Formats: sequence, C-alpha cells, structure tokens
Amino acid sequence: SMLGCAALLALITACGGAGGQSGEGSSEAASIAKAGGAGADRVPPEVPPVLLSIRARGILAGNVGPIMQVRVGSAVVGSVEVRSTQPETYTFTVPGLVAGAKIDVVFTNDAFVGSEDRNLHVLYLQAGTRTVLPNASGAVYDRGMGAAAFDGVDTLAGTGTLAWSGALRLTWPASARPDPSQAAMFSAARFLQQASFGPTVSDINSVATIGPAAWIDAQMAMPATPDYLNYVQAKYDQGDAWRPMGSQYDPQFVAQRFWTSAATSPDQLRRRVGFALHGMLAVSQADSNMWVHTRAYANYIDTLNRLAFGSYRALLEEVALSPVMGIYLSHMRNRKEDPATHRLPDENFARELMQLFSIGLVELNLDGSPKLDATGKAIESYSNADVLALAKVFTGWSWAYPDNQLSEAVFRWTSPGYGMTEDLHIDVQKMKAYPGMHSTAQVTLFAGKPQAVTIAANASSEERVRIALDTLFRHPNVGPFVSRQLIQRLVTSNPSAAYVARVAAVFNDNGKGMRGDLGALVRALLLDTEARNETSHTPLPAGYGKLREPVLRVTHWLRAFAPTSSSGSYKISWELEAVGQNLFSPASVFGYFRPGYVPPNTAMASAGSTAPEFQIVNESTIASWINLAEGMSNWGIGWVGSSPDIVAGFAGQAALMAAGDIDGLLDNLNLLMFAGTMSATTRQDIIEAVSGSVAFDTAASNLNRARLAVFIALISPEFLIQR
Repeated sequence: SMLGCAALLALITACGGAGGQSGEGSSEAASIAKAGGAGADRVPPEVPPVLLSIRARGILAGNVGPIMQVRVGSAVVGSVEVRSTQPETYTFTVPGLVAGAKIDVVFTNDAFVGSEDRNLHVLYLQAGTRTVLPNASGAVYDRGMGAAAFDGVDTLAGTGTLAWSGALRLTWPASARPDPSQAAMFSAARFLQQASFGPTVSDINSVATIGPAAWIDAQMAMPATPDYLNYVQAKYDQGDAWRPMGSQYDPQFVAQRFWTSAATSPDQLRRRVGFALHGMLAVSQADSNMWVHTRAYANYIDTLNRLAFGSYRALLEEVALSPVMGIYLSHMRNRKEDPATHRLPDENFARELMQLFSIGLVELNLDGSPKLDATGKAIESYSNADVLALAKVFTGWSWAYPDNQLSEAVFRWTSPGYGMTEDLHIDVQKMKAYPGMHSTAQVTLFAGKPQAVTIAANASSEERVRIALDTLFRHPNVGPFVSRQLIQRLVTSNPSAAYVARVAAVFNDNGKGMRGDLGALVRALLLDTEARNETSHTPLPAGYGKLREPVLRVTHWLRAFAPTSSSGSYKISWELEAVGQNLFSPASVFGYFRPGYVPPNTAMASAGSTAPEFQIVNESTIASWINLAEGMSNWGIGWVGSSPDIVAGFAGQAALMAAGDIDGLLDNLNLLMFAGTMSATTRQDIIEAVSGSVAFDTAASNLNRARLAVFIALISPEFLIQR
C-alpha cells in the first residue's frame, strides 16, 4: 500500500540513506577473469563453483561508473562497471567459497570530474543461504590504489561506502551447521503462539525442554489471582478523584491491566483462554451504561480467568448473575410479566444465553456439523417459545444489596454508590433475587425435544435459574459449540470436523466422568494431532491457521521484544480502534467478530471455510495496522501526555546489525515472530530494506535498521497469519 511504502521510506531515510529496489531490474555481470594464483590454490579442489551476488550501486563521474573488481584470495574473479545509481545485483562465478575465504571488493577508479565525485556503494554480498554485510565481523576498508589497497596501512572499519579507491576486505563466514534443537525451538514457538499471548525466548526454551504437555501442567497449577479487581481497587483507594466521576477516573484501568499482564504475567495460558472466553461471552465497555462500573467489569474479567480451567456450568452461572452482564443484556431489573398491562419480560439475555453462550441456533452433531431433518434442513435448537420461557426465569434479579433492603424501589431504581464513604462493594457481588419480583409462571423449555424440562410455578428464583442452566448445560450441543469456538480462537479458524469431535468428546467426559471441564478441553485442543501437526514434518493443509487478531499482534510484540512502559501502566487505549479491535469494547454481544463468518467473494467462501477475524478486515483497518506497526517498531505506542508510553529498545537486534550479522537478525525474528515460517520473500525484503543505506557506523543507524526489520516483519503475511 502507499502507506506501507511511505512508512518504509521514512524508516530507511532515518537510517541515513535512500532505499533500493527489491531486485527489480537486476542484472548479472559474468566473471571476466579466471581464478588463479595463491588465493585459488587454497581452495580445495572438491569445492564446486558458486555464484556470488553483490548488491551495489554507483555514483558516476564524467559518465563513467565505478569499476568493481572482486577477488577471492589474491585471484581476480571478475570486474564490472557499476553504472546503476539504484541498487542492482552483480553476479560472479567463484571457483570455491569456504569458511575463512578472503574476499575483496575493490573500487579501482575513484575520481573527480568537475563537481562529480565517483563512488561505489556496496549493500551486501550473498551466496547460498549466507548474506554478508559490509560491516561484518573483521571487515576493513583498506584505502589506496593498486597494491596499496591490500597493504593494511590506511584502513577504516568495514563500510559499504567506498569513497576512495581501495578494497572492502571480508572473510567469508562458516555456513550455519544444522542445529538439532532448531525444529524443537520452532515447534515450541508455534505452540506458544496458540497457548500464550506470544512467545519469549525463556518460554520457548522451557517448552522445548519439557514439552507442551508438561508446560500446560505447570500453567494450570498456577493459581488464579483477582488482579484486575485488585488493580482497579488500588486506584479507587487513592481517593474520590480516582473513582467514578472523579478527575483521575478512567474506564481504561481494565485495559491497562490487560496489557500489563499479557506482557509480563507468568500464567499465560489461563489469561489467553480467559481472553478467548471474553470473545465468546462478551460484555462491552463501549456500552455507555458500563462507564461507571469499571470495578465490576474488572471483576468480570477476573471471573473469566478464574474459571478458564474450571467448569463451564459454573461459568454459565457466573456470567448469568454478573451485574455487568445484567446491565449489558438488560436482565438486571428484569420485571415479571403483567397481563393487565401486557408487559412481558425482557428477552435479550434469554436469547443470547442460548444462541451465543451455550447451544447455538441449530442442533449439532458431535463434530459441530448441523443435524438435518427429513427434508435436509437444519433443525432449530430452540423456538421463540423457549426464549419467552427462559426470559421469565431471568426476572427479579438486581444489585446485591443487603437482604433487608431488597424492596421493589431498590430493585427498580437504586444503583451502587462509588464514593469513598458510601462504597459497599456491591458491584463485585453476583446479582440477588428480590422477593416478589420474579415470575411465578410454570414454564417449559424445549417442549417436544429430548431435553424438555418443566419448571414448576412455585420454584424460587434461584431454583428456576439452576434448573434452566442445568438444562442448557446438559444439551448435547454445548460440547461441539464451545469446543469449536475455542479451537478457532486458539488454533485454527476452520477446524476439521474430526478435530471438533475429538475435543467435544473431552468436553462431554474428561475421562473421569465430568462434563464441561474446560481445563481438560484446553489441554485436548492444544495437544491434538491437528494442533501439533508441524510444518517441518507434514505440510499443513491449505487454509489451516487463523488471521491473528490485532490485540494478539500487539501482545506478541510486547512479549517478543519486552518494551518498557514509562508509566508502568501500559497505557494503550484508543490505538487499536482504527484496526477494528478496541480492547474490551466489541461492537455488540457477538464480540469483535462472529465465529461463523465467511469472507464473501473469496476462495474461503467457495470452500465454505469460516474465517472469523476477517470480519474486521477492510482497506481502512489494513492501512491502520501498517501505521500502528510503524509506531510499534519505531517511537512506540500508548501515550503519557505528549510522549509515547511503551517503547521497544530492540537492543539485541541492533547489536546484531552493529556486528553485521544480518543472518543472525533474520534467524532471531524467524524464531520470535514466525516460529520458523518466515518466507524467502520476506527474508529478502528485510535484507534489501536494512541494507538500503550504506552507513553502518553509528548506533542510531543500526537501531533504525533493527526497527525497520521488525516493521517489515509485523506487516508480513507470515506474521499476520498464525499457522
């Protein structure tokens, strides 16, 4: 895109020079001289000739370009006039290129012609899988004409800018030996893309050492902590200014805690599953009614994390009686039916509890495929009568005031006070049933179906809710319905029917007779053969994987490069709104995207493949991601006043650039960002970009190159698609 090109050029300019073309218009210069002499004598006869490519450009004087001569040992293997003022590839046949071979790139005709100064600029040398930069370890620029270019008298550190006649003298590095641990490291990084907010070097080493199963055991042994609630409470404890309506109050307190914990907390699996559950059981802070209830919202997120490995039945009850869900789906203060006024209970929560939180719209087989009737049509899982019946069950619930205050007036009109002197912490308690406020009508759910149940007229509010939730939880749809969505959010957008069936079977029975064990389900879906199918052994099927949603792109960056937050609070707030995923503010109860979304007019549509995250992809969000990625790789994101809050130092990557170790930088990014899937195209794009400027002599220029490499990685297809 134009924005991507502009961002790329801006970073290249910051490095100190102009960028080059990515191989377009490249030419080959055939070798002119045959290898010989002492240098060639040192090349073992069994070493076959190789092609050595040199990316270079020239500055002409008197319409004559710089002459670039290439020597291996002391033997001249070729010479060419570099007439292109843009980076171009010149290729030489080298009789042998082994570790330790001495290579000289010689500039032989420096001159001034009037005001024109002839110069040679060398970007990099390439042979096989190795790329060598002009500032590689041990490189020197020996200035002088003829023999003086090799006398070691007038030398500078290796540089690509040859402004005087002389030789850029390099030692060819050893080829990387096969690393027996590399496959395990890539596999570990891929696993962590699915099971955490992003891999770190430490976690990669841990998983590679102990294996995914043992890592899951260790993660599930970590206790849940109410850190969202504790974080917001710590803000409130500073005084009324930090509470709702105060000058320092900010509903973004919850998001701040999310970014902090995603970046730094050890219990990654619990939190990643909790975030997935939030997408399935969404309450949105975008609802203005939620503005003052930040602590209650924090408690809701803690609940999702706490029960990430617990019982789905328990989670359904916590969700149903959460005050923020009650506000969001309007069953808080839900009044019973009144025949005299024709008033009926609010149906909003009742409908979404079935459609989105438990059984879905149609009856399902164990593998998630729809059950069909005799005419071939999908069988509806519930009717409007079921919605009306369930709506009556969820009447009479409101804020959990003390039992002696549960009057109709409090039920209908009273809300918690948040001032220091009036705060009773009612907002973090489950809703209470108010006497006389609930419907007493006998209701039947799923009449005519095997799941049919009748709730007696004299049942209490609590009993009615228990029976209704038990009925929904026992419905055979719940296993495949929940399993498929969690697979989509953690592993792949369009899982096979067999994959869904295997995981749903674990939901139905964890092997110990328990139904709805989310811990067992998470373990099963992450260790399933379809999840652990590795690209190094068996090619993944076409369409496998998922588009990485924007929040997970940012958390991946946070964990891979450990940027620091100047505020200590990771103040990312509105930055992701333009990319379609403002954290904790989905557009509706359907979440940021629907699990059944199929991008229209695409190959995915032709194949009937679901790809939920593509629902928030359009021209605007693509351009916005490029802009955000530029900030992440450069000045940072989040703001404290007029300064960025979260800035990555990229010290390790800049050190590799300072050492001229471009292959080391690429290997580092391939592990941390791609889990070994960086394509040859992306690899070469990064090489072209970071070598586009020839000044390698300052810490700032090497840092900017590291930033540029990360930027290209962040917008590359292999990063955006988690495989």
